[in-house]
Amino acid sequence: MQPLAQSTPEQFVADFLTAFHEEVVRGDHDPAPAMARFYTPDIVMISDGVRLGWDKLLAHIRPVRKNLAEDDEARFEVHEALADGNRIAARLTIHAALRKRRVSTEVLTFYTFAPDGRLHRSHGFTRPVDAPSREAG
Repeated sequence: MQPLAQSTPEQFVADFLTAFHEEVVRGDHDPAPAMARFYTPDIVMISDGVRLGWDKLLAHIRPVRKNLAEDDEARFEVHEALADGNRIAARLTIHAALRKRRVSTEVLTFYTFAPDGRLHRSHGFTRPVDAPSREAG
């Protein structure tokens, strides 16, 4: 993977998520060693108010692997991203196929990367793309 300084923030996030998906989520091996190439041991991800550390993330990956379609057609559409040093704010959509349905999820998140390019912190919000929108009024 290219260092952040050698690509745009959008491309860095897309490449990071795509490589993680292929090597960790789609792999047919124990995900823990592959996960170590992408996350620091003290990783903290907060998504929709739920805090996940290394053990909870690893536990989360196993059922995701089971529920993906044979060809899950995963893609990460990064709409915009801004970088400041080792931090990236991004708005993206994750598209994938589960065994029984296709899903698309909007993601707004802030990432902090370690100097070696592994993810150290993430804090974000998600919503299904097909979720009804709320109108002001």
